[in-house]
Amino acid sequence: MNTRFKLLFEGEPDIDLVRFKQSLPSNFEVSKEHNEIFVSLPSKTPEDTKCQYIIDRELDRHFFLTCVKIKATMIKKRVTANFEISCRIHGKLSEQVEPQKWNYNLSVQLRLWSIAVDANEVLLQIILFYQIIELSIPNSQSIPKYTDSTIPPVPIVECRFLRNMAAHSGEVGDAQLKKYCEYLGFPTLLHDPTDPQYLIILKSKLKLLESEAKSAIEREL
Repeated sequence: MNTRFKLLFEGEPDIDLVRFKQSLPSNFEVSKEHNEIFVSLPSKTPEDTKCQYIIDRELDRHFFLTCVKIKATMIKKRVTANFEISCRIHGKLSEQVEPQKWNYNLSVQLRLWSIAVDANEVLLQIILFYQIIELSIPNSQSIPKYTDSTIPPVPIVECRFLRNMAAHSGEVGDAQLKKYCEYLGFPTLLHDPTDPQYLIILKSKLKLLESEAKSAIEREL
């Protein structure tokens, strides 16, 4: 049984198939059909998600060696699609608005907010939103400790954990962050961009960081 992928190239697919096959594991089957290139990997199921990780790491290596960007799209019998729509509701200034009393924190927070809401990368948004939150924290000693993995951490603590997970890679060394991974039912690893489930978890928490960052700015206005 195989899982099959279609390769999508940045630009025209000008590639030496012989050398390309030579660079891949021997159990990869490469074929060319109607000027399109396909790769099949042995798998337990026809649409094995583990195969996506395996072929992606090969293509990451290929990109590093050649600067040829290739994306592997799994061939599926059933395809689902999610459509996301974003909008901005324009408002008016209130009649009571007055000149702002500026401070260092607020000017930085507003600029970070402007960058974050237009960012397309979840990891970048997490880091930027937490920078906004961070400016509202009096000192690190004011952040409560997380000691019980059976209950969720308070929002400020969870935001800090999420920022650390998004901004770093490797094994988790911090005892509190380990407990948070236990709470999530997740391996004690920091950001793993090769694991799609990792991004799903981080994306699901993005609204929390956005809400906390917005509240931090509103307290300064």
